[in-house]
Amino acid sequence: MQKNILIIGAGIAGCSLAHFLANTGWAVTLLEGQDNIAQGGSGNPVAAIYPKFMLNDQAYNDFMLKSFIFTTGWIKELKLDKNDYKFNGAIEILDQEYAHKLDINLSKKILDKKTFLSVMNPSILKKYNIDKNASGLLFHQGGWINPIALCRHLVNHSNIKTVTNQKVKSIEKLNLEWTLETDMKKKFMAHQVAICNAEYIHKFELTQHLHTDAFRGQINWVNQTSLEVPSIVSCDEGYLAPPIQKKHIFGATYAMNDFEEDIRLSDTRKNIASIKEIHQEFYKYCLKQESIDGRVSWRASTKDRKPYVGRVFNNDLFKKLRVRELAHADNLPWLEHLYVSSGFGSRGFTFAPYCSFVLANLINENLSREDKETLNYTNPERYRLKKMSLKKVASQIFQV
Repeated sequence: MQKNILIIGAGIAGCSLAHFLANTGWAVTLLEGQDNIAQGGSGNPVAAIYPKFMLNDQAYNDFMLKSFIFTTGWIKELKLDKNDYKFNGAIEILDQEYAHKLDINLSKKILDKKTFLSVMNPSILKKYNIDKNASGLLFHQGGWINPIALCRHLVNHSNIKTVTNQKVKSIEKLNLEWTLETDMKKKFMAHQVAICNAEYIHKFELTQHLHTDAFRGQINWVNQTSLEVPSIVSCDEGYLAPPIQKKHIFGATYAMNDFEEDIRLSDTRKNIASIKEIHQEFYKYCLKQESIDGRVSWRASTKDRKPYVGRVFNNDLFKKLRVRELAHADNLPWLEHLYVSSGFGSRGFTFAPYCSFVLANLINENLSREDKETLNYTNPERYRLKKMSLKKVASQIFQV
């Protein structure tokens, strides 16, 4: 097997995949359309990492739990600068009854629940400077990461070549190699390709059927104050991070297919309102400010909140096969040596590292049982198969 690969997109998905492949001997060329890595949704000054569970979606909760445990443990082993991450806890403010039901559900999944989460109580509220009437859950292993610092660390490898200002316009297979052409008419060739460019995944002919919605997110920040804000990431309608880089960072709005690039005052006001229940004093302080800085970026999200991670079909072969032939996983017409990793939504820094690890195992032909379960869940072709009433094979592309 020729171990050279082109990865399109140098956000957290592309950078983490490049990292895992480089560490297993691959020669990686990482192509980024912007003038630097970690732009877009991976370019915010902070990313909160905590598990966002659902009350009635056990498969999603299993995926979330695997991703969260993997990612937090992996980041701790990377030897990042201590100022670029901290996993000292994260609080999610929830309705008291909802938090109680989640706690019961998670008790069935987590062996050592006491070290994983706690239901909010007065002592927790006091310790972390959360307003006294709040309820919810404290995730002891949650925290935050500096996204840009993480991505830079991941691509600092002798096997990784990063090329910026290269917007890929076309992907074509010639003989046994993939050829990628950019808007500057530059060509790159490799035996394998991974598309990790978020909401732009559908712009290529081979993956145009993979629908995502672009969600505009705006965050805001003010210079650090003397207020005793929560010392850990605190999430309600929005989130408030502890002081990072001498800033109080909070947000974020989430608007589907809204492409306004400028900071909007209306969204700044929404972000301020979203932290009202976290810390009243800081909320009032922000209301008094004449201007507040911020940043806008976009995240790609799928309709079912599950990312696209894995292989895609050879479209020509797919059109020729009958439904009864496609009902057998062994007959599915996978396109060789092309992979995708996209659609992580607002959970990119929780999901993407774990999914990149699994995808690297697929590329290396070294899948574990758990890897296969994950790829069954994130199958990029699930919608096409379900549309043909092939729901079972859509979630069982690998036997486990």
